[in-house]
Amino acid sequence: MSLVQMNCKNCGAPLEKQGGEYVCKHCGARVLSVLDASVEAGAEVIGAEEFERELQKRKSAFAVDFGNGYRVFEGATEVINGQIRRAERLLQSGKAYAVNEALCGVPDTVFAAERLRLLAEIGAKDEAELSYWAGNLHKTLHFERVLALADHEQRRVYARIAEVCAENARIAREIGEGMRLIEAQAYEDAERYGAVMCAKFPACARAWELLIAARCGKDKAYDPSADLAKCRRCPDFSMAFGEPLEGEELPRSLSPLILERWREMKRKKQASAGWKRKIVGGLITAAGIVLLVLIWTLIEKALS
Repeated sequence: MSLVQMNCKNCGAPLEKQGGEYVCKHCGARVLSVLDASVEAGAEVIGAEEFERELQKRKSAFAVDFGNGYRVFEGATEVINGQIRRAERLLQSGKAYAVNEALCGVPDTVFAAERLRLLAEIGAKDEAELSYWAGNLHKTLHFERVLALADHEQRRVYARIAEVCAENARIAREIGEGMRLIEAQAYEDAERYGAVMCAKFPACARAWELLIAARCGKDKAYDPSADLAKCRRCPDFSMAFGEPLEGEELPRSLSPLILERWREMKRKKQASAGWKRKIVGGLITAAGIVLLVLIWTLIEKALS
């Protein structure tokens, strides 16, 4: 561990501490920012020029004021690790849009950082969610870099995920054929096609979306709640449609037919619940009045 004597490198005059920096009162040069800490003895003393070379070489060192000297610390690893931990927390909390900013300055040679950038680009919280994505991972910004930095086992895993994502894209295109029937308002044909897709891909949220949308278009009295519950249990639901906005129950990327019917059924249920509350409230009030009359009658008989 090294210490540095804090004399001005320009004129050699002693430096004066001003807040978190040291400034030369003789020539006005500002030297560096430091942090206060308790004193610790037993360190090698180096000159200001050598200290400056170390700063330039490592680009991440910082000095801590121990009262009688300054110890140089290598901060790059801790700073990068802190950024990676923060980015991981943002990703897990659904704030993928903030990950790149959190990793600002972290080199693209760090596997952990590139992995998080890839997940944030797709909108996945981890590799399990990444495997539900439908598309060509090789065409994303960070996938090839992740492969280059990964070890042998990691490359094998990511290569398999890329294959799964490509297969998901093929399935999405197959299901998309049914959505063309929805656009043409051929709801009966779309329902039959959707039923086939749900039987073929029971864990695919897009297949259930097709079936539910077709039924909404076909039957104005259809309540999608039960089928939507099955759709929302699909492991790829979040990757397919994203998360609902705050205060909403369903993602806005679902078929407009489904969203409109869901809101309509919800309004009807709320109105029905309101009438039930009024009826129950009226019955309770009437029962209370009858009870009061009965009690009053008994009291009059007792007094007479």
